[in-house]
This record gives sequence, structure tokens and C-alpha cells, in this order.
Amino acid sequence: MRKSPVLLVLIIFSLLIGCKETVSINHNYKFYGEGTHWKVTLNFIGRGSTSSHYDEHQKDFVLEYKGEYSEISNSIVNYSYKSSGGQEGGSESPPGTKYIRTNEEGSGGDIQRKEEVIKVIVKWNGKEEIIPMKIQNDK
Repeated sequence: MRKSPVLLVLIIFSLLIGCKETVSINHNYKFYGEGTHWKVTLNFIGRGSTSSHYDEHQKDFVLEYKGEYSEISNSIVNYSYKSSGGQEGGSESPPGTKYIRTNEEGSGGDIQRKEEVIKVIVKWNGKEEIIPMKIQNDK
């Protein structure tokens, strides 16, 4: 009994496809910036199959007032930033502490480019500060 060459090709092709391994790229970036009145940190952890897109991620954004809490305790603090990985913003009225923190977990999206400078805009008490964040670590 003679085996069909088509069947043999299908078996070999199936074996090759079954052996293909998907490579996962891990990203762990910490961006940091400091202005006259505020410090800002953005931790980004993501995993995906390409260097520019993630399948799942976690972001932790922290804005810290450098002065005494009493100076902003009755204020409305607005903040925003835009980067290659998306944009975020919010408002605290009044902030409960001198730290404003947001956390986000999700799936699908673009990765912050590690060479990027992210500008954070903070507005409070009629003042505005623009704080550039740069990558502090790249693991």
C-alpha cells in the first residue's frame, strides 16, 4: 500500500505548527520626574508578543506634593499626561493626602516607548506645573 505524498506533507506540516513556540516579551519600566512642587512616578509592567504592543499590563501612577499637605488640603488638583501608551488624567477635590495614586490593569494596547519623555501637567490653586518624566529603569 502506497501512502499519498499529500498525506505525508500534511503530517510534517502539522508537526511543524505544533512545535512553534510563541515568544512573550516582558516590559518593566519606571518613569520618574520631579518639578518644583511635585514628584511623579509611573510604573509600567506589561507582557506581549511584540515590542510595541502588550497583551496584558499593569500601570501604577503616583503624584506626590513636595510641600506640606496643608498647602493643598482645600485645593482641587487636576493632572494629565499623554504618551505613546495612552493618556490618563484625573482630579482630586480635595486630595485626601499629599499623594495621588491611580492603578490600572487591563489587556491590549500600546507600550510606552522607553526613550519617550512623558509630560505630566498638574494644576492646583491657580498654578500649573509641567513635569517631564524619563525612564529610570528598564528591566
